[in-house]
Amino acid sequence: MEVFKNMSKENKVNLLRLLFFTIISFILYRYYSHVGKKFFIVMGFLIVYLLLGGEIFQRGIYSITHGNSMDENFLITIATFIAFLLGQYEEALAVLIFYSFGEVFEDIATDKSRDNIKSLMDIVPQKAQKVNPDGTFTEVDIEDIEIGDIILASDGEKIAVDGIVIDGEGLLDTSSLTGESLPKSIKSGSKILSSSILSSGIIRYRASKVFDDSIANKIIELIEESNERKSDSERLITRFAKIYTPIVVALATFIAIVPPLLGFGLREYLLRAGTFLIIACPCALVISIPLTYISGLGLASKNKILLKGSNFFEKIMDSDTLFTDKTGTLTKGEFDIETIVYYTDYSKNLILDYIYNLEKLSNHPIAKSIVNSLNRNDNPSYFIASKNIIGMGVWARTYENNEIKIGSADFVGEVDNTNGKAVYMTINNLLVCKIILQDKLKDDAKETIDDIRENFNQIAVLSGDDEKAVIEVAKELGIGYCAKLLPDEKLELLRDEQKKGHSVIYLGDGINDGPILKSADVGISMGQTASDLAIEASDILIVNGEVSKIKDLIKISKIVDKTAKENLSFILLAKIIILILGLFGYAPMWLAVFGDVGVSIIATLWAMRILNKKI
Repeated sequence: MEVFKNMSKENKVNLLRLLFFTIISFILYRYYSHVGKKFFIVMGFLIVYLLLGGEIFQRGIYSITHGNSMDENFLITIATFIAFLLGQYEEALAVLIFYSFGEVFEDIATDKSRDNIKSLMDIVPQKAQKVNPDGTFTEVDIEDIEIGDIILASDGEKIAVDGIVIDGEGLLDTSSLTGESLPKSIKSGSKILSSSILSSGIIRYRASKVFDDSIANKIIELIEESNERKSDSERLITRFAKIYTPIVVALATFIAIVPPLLGFGLREYLLRAGTFLIIACPCALVISIPLTYISGLGLASKNKILLKGSNFFEKIMDSDTLFTDKTGTLTKGEFDIETIVYYTDYSKNLILDYIYNLEKLSNHPIAKSIVNSLNRNDNPSYFIASKNIIGMGVWARTYENNEIKIGSADFVGEVDNTNGKAVYMTINNLLVCKIILQDKLKDDAKETIDDIRENFNQIAVLSGDDEKAVIEVAKELGIGYCAKLLPDEKLELLRDEQKKGHSVIYLGDGINDGPILKSADVGISMGQTASDLAIEASDILIVNGEVSKIKDLIKISKIVDKTAKENLSFILLAKIIILILGLFGYAPMWLAVFGDVGVSIIATLWAMRILNKKI
């Protein structure tokens, strides 16, 4: 089975171990029912009991001896001990087997076997090419780079440390830091940050910081710190057991001690106290409640939503604030032509032909987007000469001796008022048009935000992009915003909200989102565009990257929460009735077992119906 194949080695061993003990317990029970209480049968039960429950007993004893509240481990320890002492061997083993299976299945559902921190160094190169004074190169570890060292970077390489370009030019992809999908043109004097990627070109840059002080290392430290700050929420069953167990133990102690002091039979009331504890043992709870959450994980998986732990259903229900990245999360991360502004009487068709044929010469992502957006014919015969200037634009000369430039504002000598979201074209240094670009919202973004708005007190987009682009998205969606944020600034905003008592969900997809995804109460990465680091740092993965899956996730969380509470209420009601009967001696052990098994079956079926829900 695929599920078994994907299990961690530890979970496979635990599951096989439980299956083995279940078979042995069944064989012992069959022999016990035929030959009675023989020494070798009792010893067999005892060995299985100790091997099967050893870890549970340790946790239960540790809980009470270290001043912690009594939990389900302590209750199971004392109940099974009394059951075994009274000769109810099969009952004692059944309780341990049921509980252990519940724990294993919970571990399988919440398995986080990958090491988050191990993959962090992928955001920077392990080595860098240091330029020596004589012009030769030496490969060095990035930790050995000192301030003032000259480093060479070529096409496709990651920037090792923060620095300043001293020679060369190219395109720098800073999406890992700012979320900005447009590469930046860099040249001599440009500041560059570690973990950025040189998309094209060759540069030499002077290190302005050592690696320990670089922006990439700060991201690594932030994630490590967030990993330590973030603790798992307590499971519903554990919270319940902290209240339930002391009450049950107190009542059982009262039954065992007070009546004999008043002259009633010691053996009778000790047996009644043991029966009471067995009745109280929460088998139905430890099976059905985890199974409710496991069924929720299954339903989420069917809907292309992967949760790294069932506890995140509860956290989603508790959250009142939603923060989200912009590029690649709410938007497509691909730029289309919004409009073309014409400034002269030149033929529009001729201008579009020039743009189409010249932009085909460029490898710049914007140039490719423009070519894809324009439906024109190939006609390179317009030009007698052309040149692609990396990071700037394209130059050409026509047969009529007209000089054409298409590219950035700096390249054509214009002032940019679009925050880099436009391409300019001049003919003989006269501005003839401006192509304004836009990063379109995902098709399901607006509808999703409108649908989930009532679940949150605050929804806002946090982005490293320029303010104008962020405002446009925030305005269209009707949400708050914060722009031009670096990773540590995003994290500071999130922690400020958490200090105010707010529980925060964060949606993101880039390396720059790693720290905030890890530190958020619930971090959700958008799978289609998410970096490996974002996926590792997040608690939930939207496999296909559709924003609408957030709506589905909230709906599934509500279903899980409602079902868990319904099961808890039903089990408690049944338990209370049988406990009252047991308290007054009207509930023999067979009724306790029958009631618990019957309640478990009903609660289990009620939990598993989640898998058939349609979202």
